[in-house]
Amino acid sequence: MMDPALETIAQSLINYDGLPETWRVPAIGRFSIGKTLYDYQTDALKNAARALFLYYGHNHDWVAGESPAAHDERKRNFADLYKHSGMADLRTYRKYESQAEERKGNTSQIFRILSDFLTPQGDVIPCHNFINRMCFWMATGSGKTLVMVKLIEYLHSLIRHGEIPPHNILLLAPSDHLIGQIQRTVDEFNQADLHIDLVPLRDSHRVRQGRLGEVATVYYHRSDNIADVQKEALTDYRLYENGGKWYVLLDEAHKGGKEDSRRQAYYALMAREGFLFNFSATFTDHEDIVTTVKKYNLKEFIQHGHGKSIYLNEKEYAAFRDRDEEISHDERRNIVLKSLITLAHVSIRVRELRNTTGLNDLYHLPLLITLVNSVNTDIEEEKNDLWAFFQTLRDLATGDIDGSLFQQSINELVREWKDARLLFEEDGGGIIGTDETAIRTMQVADLREAVFLSRDKGALQFIRSGDNKELALQLKNASDPFALIRIGDTSKWCKHLLAGYEETTTLNVQSFFDGLENSTITILMGSRSFFESWDSNRPNVINFINIGGTDAKKFVVQSVGRGVRIETLPGMRRRLAWLLGTLEGRTRDVLDAHHDQVQPPETLFLFATNRHAFTTVLEGVASEKRAALEKLDGLERIPVPHVGHGDMPLLVPEYKEVQHGADGQAQFAMSEETLSRFTTWLERTSDSVLAVRDGLAMTQIAALRGMVERKGGIQIRSDKRYAMITFLQARLLSHLAKSMAVSDGVRELADNDIVHFREIRVHADHAGTLQDMICQVKQGKPSDKDIVGLSAQLGQGTITREEFDKKISGQDKGTFKDLTIKTLLGHYYLPVILGNEKAQYIQHIIKAQSEIDFLDALEDWTKGNTVPWDAWMFSKLDESMDRIHLPYFDTQVNDDRRFLPDFVFWMCRGREYRIVFVDPKSTEFMSAGRKIDGYNKLFMRNGTARVFPYRPDWRISVSLFFYHPTRRPAEDYRQHWISDPGAIFMEGTLPHGPV
Repeated sequence: MMDPALETIAQSLINYDGLPETWRVPAIGRFSIGKTLYDYQTDALKNAARALFLYYGHNHDWVAGESPAAHDERKRNFADLYKHSGMADLRTYRKYESQAEERKGNTSQIFRILSDFLTPQGDVIPCHNFINRMCFWMATGSGKTLVMVKLIEYLHSLIRHGEIPPHNILLLAPSDHLIGQIQRTVDEFNQADLHIDLVPLRDSHRVRQGRLGEVATVYYHRSDNIADVQKEALTDYRLYENGGKWYVLLDEAHKGGKEDSRRQAYYALMAREGFLFNFSATFTDHEDIVTTVKKYNLKEFIQHGHGKSIYLNEKEYAAFRDRDEEISHDERRNIVLKSLITLAHVSIRVRELRNTTGLNDLYHLPLLITLVNSVNTDIEEEKNDLWAFFQTLRDLATGDIDGSLFQQSINELVREWKDARLLFEEDGGGIIGTDETAIRTMQVADLREAVFLSRDKGALQFIRSGDNKELALQLKNASDPFALIRIGDTSKWCKHLLAGYEETTTLNVQSFFDGLENSTITILMGSRSFFESWDSNRPNVINFINIGGTDAKKFVVQSVGRGVRIETLPGMRRRLAWLLGTLEGRTRDVLDAHHDQVQPPETLFLFATNRHAFTTVLEGVASEKRAALEKLDGLERIPVPHVGHGDMPLLVPEYKEVQHGADGQAQFAMSEETLSRFTTWLERTSDSVLAVRDGLAMTQIAALRGMVERKGGIQIRSDKRYAMITFLQARLLSHLAKSMAVSDGVRELADNDIVHFREIRVHADHAGTLQDMICQVKQGKPSDKDIVGLSAQLGQGTITREEFDKKISGQDKGTFKDLTIKTLLGHYYLPVILGNEKAQYIQHIIKAQSEIDFLDALEDWTKGNTVPWDAWMFSKLDESMDRIHLPYFDTQVNDDRRFLPDFVFWMCRGREYRIVFVDPKSTEFMSAGRKIDGYNKLFMRNGTARVFPYRPDWRISVSLFFYHPTRRPAEDYRQHWISDPGAIFMEGTLPHGPV
């Protein structure tokens, strides 16, 4: 594989210590109060400083107001550095992607995109146009997010000192989860001097110029939502490209297929006058590797002692590589036993090391993680993957395990460990520190003591957590639980798979998982969904049950990366061999005497039941590719029903923007004590000090003082305390600089408001079959127009339910794999496709189980009841694509949010008209409460629903309901919660006011 060229160039040409003071990273080793960076993290920042100095400050120093020609010359000079390093073959974009396409005469889409902003030379856009970039190739668990945040601090410092252009900073990440993780890291960093203010990209037009000196504004957005169209979720890069004057930071945003390749062009264009920084744990593209400024991937991370060694019995897995048949039940059971024996051995070794050294905080409490492909309790004949693992635990607990199989597993482990080769290690030599005698003589009782917390056999009992997402397992004769099942919803497990097991209520906890780091639990079980972004030193064994194949590669590599974390002693996150030279006194002497016994706790042991796929993943034979998806056609809008005065209009709320703080809108939350301190501080600080010291404009000063004096824009909340006045001031200024949406009547539904059914994409292998099935379902029913007419007749009582059912009977449903294709009475488009979360081969269908349950309940209700309106329709809303939403201000984070309910209903009777939003999945009452508060500000006045004018004498109201068949919120919000779908259509659900 090609080596990183930029890393070599930067280190060979620039001495970091010789850089001017303004070019050095501020407090390079410090991240936050109590947290410092590791050497490899500071090395990454030093290399970034070297590369930026080469680009902006070396032989082609940037000056304000320079010409475009000067900027182009800078790029060419920087590209020449690669040529001098023998790296002349950087990527260029050509008019034709391949000879085959050239013969067809199809020009490259990417070439056309880039040509709108860059000047081609013939049929080529030269590589120097894309040379202003650097990549950070850093392993999962290495703390690359910390490097990213420190890089933001560094860019802010360079801008303040006039060393680089004063462009804005944009952070892009491919998921809300990753953005949330970055936000938490920023919150931790903000305890220091500089404060980073994260602002959604779409709010960039609302933020006024004139930043506080010690606040860096950073815009953020979902990288997978950057597109060439502007929709609810998709953002047209052309509206925000700002002449290419961005410093763009990409977090894991480089992967994907053709669609993502176009996005790479968008990112490059947005940074064409600035710089592009790319962070990832895996790079495979040539240009990413060549422009890597710091390579510290999983191999380097482990080889330099920052993570556990990794063991996988490659010989055993290779023996199964070419087998066509599935491995047998006994072979699977053997693998499970090996993983448990390994955990017991490591646990015993840690206990012995702590006892003999006297260091009670040496290493960690070993943990086995079992990650499974499914926890579906509906497949009774197969149960599920987690159940198979559970059976082995049960048999070990009760003493029903086959003694010969147990001994066979021990003997095989001893043989395998003798000549084991750790991954990323060149030679074999076995796993040092394993005690062969101790392993061979291990009894089931020894395993039970180490893993189950009791030597004696006994029956299992279970404990449910308060949120019903977890089950803890415990032996009846033990005092503490030893295993945790975390699968999201444990009710089916309790009903179907744990029937007959005793449930104990002696422990009353909300979450075992939250306290896992210091708990007695030695085994963690669950599906792959919970594992992302979980940080822990405890894993020593990871057991992949029935996980394999191409779609699992990213997950497996990520899991391994998260399992290698290590902390030999508190605050010392390296293996012992790398720490001995830094230790002193008795601790060094004691550990030096035992250094040959520590490899078991310093090793991550991997087991799997899908061996060929798993080995392929770890060897890195091929990079992960997203399967090609094709658009699915045939889902069509139904005609709107006709009512006495014409076609029923489909209406949605319309909004206008007002300044934050106006008319009580978007109140900023803070505690009474915080407000008192800030008021006193502001009264004692003159306007001139605020203007000179903090760089505030007089309008900003007036806005701050007015907000404090009126207190109309402030909400008192005891939990929102701000320790630092300067940080609070920056947040208030950012808040006041924005505007928010308020209700401004209603408008007719636009064609691009609900579009997800036109963008359903499915794996190419299934597209033809699904296309045919859609046609069959449509042909088996009356026309859409007839269905609407029959529905109107049914609603008016001119035909009976029996007559209606008979007229529309036919093939109204089809099934394929995990999907159901069916018609739904009154739905905006037909047919509707339902699936589940496992159906990753198809996008933009209804997958959430709560939504499917709601539709089933609605369908049952309409079959037995008459809707008391002249006409009605409804539609699913896709939050990633559709434009209909309810804006609200979230005081939990003091920021604007958009609530996208799952369904919208329209109903009309005479000139009485209701728009009803329904969300069946919002069962987190605090989150739902904030959304209801936002709804009330928009659509309620003095406890009654606002009525909006539309046509002469029409009365339009907007309602919001959360649906759940059993759960109820606090009394304040009860009128917005329903358990019966029929309540959507009932009168008096919400009181109406005058127009």
